Amino acid sequence: MSGKSASRIMTVVLPRWPVQRQLLQQPGFREFPVFVCRKNARGVLSVVSWAWVMPPETRRGFQPVIQSGFSLSEALAVLTSVYGEWASRVARILHEDSIGDIRVLETLGRWCHRFSPVVAIGPDVIRGKVKKQSTRSVNSLQIDVSDTARFFGGELSLVRMVVWVLAARGIHARAAIADTPAASWVAALCVDRLAAKNQQASSDFCKKISRSARGSTCLEKEKPRSSRHGHWLSRQQRWVLVPSGQQRQILGSMPIMSLRLPVDVVDSLAEVGVESISQLLRLPRVSLQERFGPVVSLQISRFLGEASDPLTPLQESDLSGATHSFELPVLSRDLDYKYFRQLIESLVHQCIRPLVVTNRGASSLQVRLGTNGVRGSTILEVGLYKPTAKTSHLVDLVMLRFERTHLPREITGVSVEVLSADALPCRQQTLFRSPVQSDMSQFEILLNRLTSRLGSGAVVEPQLLSDIQPEASWVAAPVVHVMGTSGSCRSGHAHESKKTQVSKSVVGPSRPIFLLSRPQLLEVSSLGVHGVPVRFSWKGRVHVVMRTRGPERIETAWWRGPTVRRDYYICETNLGGRFWIFRGLQKRAWFLHGTYG
Repeated sequence: MSGKSASRIMTVVLPRWPVQRQLLQQPGFREFPVFVCRKNARGVLSVVSWAWVMPPETRRGFQPVIQSGFSLSEALAVLTSVYGEWASRVARILHEDSIGDIRVLETLGRWCHRFSPVVAIGPDVIRGKVKKQSTRSVNSLQIDVSDTARFFGGELSLVRMVVWVLAARGIHARAAIADTPAASWVAALCVDRLAAKNQQASSDFCKKISRSARGSTCLEKEKPRSSRHGHWLSRQQRWVLVPSGQQRQILGSMPIMSLRLPVDVVDSLAEVGVESISQLLRLPRVSLQERFGPVVSLQISRFLGEASDPLTPLQESDLSGATHSFELPVLSRDLDYKYFRQLIESLVHQCIRPLVVTNRGASSLQVRLGTNGVRGSTILEVGLYKPTAKTSHLVDLVMLRFERTHLPREITGVSVEVLSADALPCRQQTLFRSPVQSDMSQFEILLNRLTSRLGSGAVVEPQLLSDIQPEASWVAAPVVHVMGTSGSCRSGHAHESKKTQVSKSVVGPSRPIFLLSRPQLLEVSSLGVHGVPVRFSWKGRVHVVMRTRGPERIETAWWRGPTVRRDYYICETNLGGRFWIFRGLQKRAWFLHGTYG
């Protein structure tokens, strides 16, 4: 840090990080209530974190209050009381993996080195206190942005960029910038409270203006104006900027629990009516130290910046990087394409060479174009579906990104850094090159190109779920979560046979090639002896049924909520089409759900 007066720390809090990390790795669980639990000494499962992205038809006016520290049985009872027993039946129970949570958080912290060279794992947070028990976990990053915010257009642009970039990666985050790590932690943890406080203050200001104007309406121009750097609190309620030296005024109404005080100290202070930080700051430090020891005084001093609270930077990874600086700034319009490609190829080769020795490949690259402009460096990230050590392939992906990127006017240097690396997949070698292996290699190259151009979230593959209802039996999951595991030795034939075997075990009976996202109502003009359509209309054409096969009864379980009961038939028509139709046993109407060609 450059000094206490100029120190600015950004804290990035990841709410419910244990569940977020699990949902990132298992996107199919997003449709269900997910509980991450830990087993205590008595063998009872207690909730560490939970989440549920509820569909609109199941939302209520309020959400169940399930605190960390609840036993699993208590949490399921609360869930059942709000949404019914079916919600508890479909809930997914996962065991806590604190080591995995910290490992992924460290990887995310190294990724945040693009914003500052000093990135640290945040402090332990006391989750909830239930029945005199508390759980601790780590769910935040702290970044020293004292000297780097100006490269991103200021603190407001930087904090907004961090939240938005993480959101694009599927990570929900809250961020705040303040003078000290403790103050930024309090602000990031209490974004919602600060938003409510700011909204109430704006409302009171408008009422005051309205009264002074004798009943005139509060116009937008009459509201408190922010500076050109933005208001101290964002309207999106995702990030907070605490101006230098104002943490006492802005954060004084926040609860003292946000100062990371021990639970027994918080309880003792609450008994005498001390619940906010401002109330705590009014008490004599000497009396607090005599009553509770040095912990309270130390946290207050750290909050106000009177005591040092240094960050412990993350250890540097063994991933390599390479940089080339020009003697003089080069105009981008004068930059020769062939020379620029050779330069990128040389830098990528320097980064890949140490990885090949350990049988690893790059799965994510970052290319940075340095410039003297106000906008700062131009950063491009190339993500791959699978790790690779082929320099030519990586260079192709980088140049593909540059074709769609607006380059700065002047470039002072180029740097390439490997953000993440994984073990290279190994396959059984054959004497002659197999067509299957060649096709798989081309397929992987195609996926890498699509992932690099569109992003990993846009390249998806249907992942089968064990659900009897056809439209709910699959989920579009990113390919990186579905395809083969890196580093596993296998042949192409073994991989294909394994996927086919899994698909057959889940799907069961014959299913159409094209499945409609929503069944379409059919106009049935006549029925046969057994109640099966003989003639129906679809897309303006009349189809005469020549042959049918069925029925196949599909009925959802009772705990799923409203029961779905259908009788499916495969119908062959006079026009050569094969249709998968069903009759809803509740409404007695006929629907088309898929076609076989």
